[in-house]
Amino acid sequence: MITIVENTLRDGSYAIDFQFDKNQTAEITSGLYSLGFSYIEVGHGLGLGAWNNIQVGLSKENDETYIKAAKFAAPNAHIGVFFIPGIGSKNDIDLAIDNGINFIRIGSNVDTFRNTLQFAEYAKGKGLIVAINLMKSYAVKSYEFTTIAKEIDTWDVADVIYLVDSAGCMLPDEVFEYIDRTREKVATPIGFHGHNNLSLAIANGIQAINAGATYIDTSIRGMGRSAGNAQTEIMIYILQKMGLCPIYTEIYKFYEFANKYIVPLMSYAQGLSDEEIHIGISKFHSSYLPLADKVSKTFNVDNMRLIKMVSDINCLNPTESLFRDIAEKLKKANE
Repeated sequence: MITIVENTLRDGSYAIDFQFDKNQTAEITSGLYSLGFSYIEVGHGLGLGAWNNIQVGLSKENDETYIKAAKFAAPNAHIGVFFIPGIGSKNDIDLAIDNGINFIRIGSNVDTFRNTLQFAEYAKGKGLIVAINLMKSYAVKSYEFTTIAKEIDTWDVADVIYLVDSAGCMLPDEVFEYIDRTREKVATPIGFHGHNNLSLAIANGIQAINAGATYIDTSIRGMGRSAGNAQTEIMIYILQKMGLCPIYTEIYKFYEFANKYIVPLMSYAQGLSDEEIHIGISKFHSSYLPLADKVSKTFNVDNMRLIKMVSDINCLNPTESLFRDIAEKLKKANE
């Protein structure tokens, strides 16, 4: 079973200078849970304790406010936080626990991974689900990554060990090699967190799954640090098509959610628009967009559904009469 860890409210905070407020956090958490996500990460992009650190960027709210807002909005979700030793402390972990978190991801550069041990033991002892993020994993060879993961496996505290492509520099074959080699040697589940600097975050996530990873991080509209993350909407659709997705919500609801809650917050574009995604999903040639727009407005029907239904019948040379016939059916269905 694949678990999607939704990162919009944590990694996505980089894209808006950590300025999610408590109401936005509650609305987005509630929306994500309604879409089917059970693991939702919140808070400052750099994790617990970073909210009032002027050197890394002050956030709109403090850790307690973010966690409380998320737990109130989705009390049955697994709400999690990020943690970097040296930025956060055990006191920060205690505060997060007192406010109801369910999981914590403890991150350290891959060469200083032993820094995570005392905090992983502490969090595990408090009953949390614990992931260890090996940041900048690409800085070591695949066999070295496997050796590190094997040592973490012996600690018996991690529920997930993450391969982390912090720079978005890895190629799909490399991701597969790192994870495939490691899955043969460790019992702990493997996760993948990838950035999109080479436009490969989705491809890398799929290859991670093909290699045996069972935890994948995504964010709506790909919202995240630098070039952003694997885009939730696309990853969900592809996994649904592969028969591997635990979320069955139709893609249209993701478009609606993104346009209502995420796009208005973004000061610069990341990821692909719903129209761009939907053209790919529908096998629809963009030269027919003016015709689709015209007919959808004439009949006052949803353009995205019109495109998909028309293209399902004829993706090669759809005629105006076909568009109009489908539009009439959509209109009657909505009456």
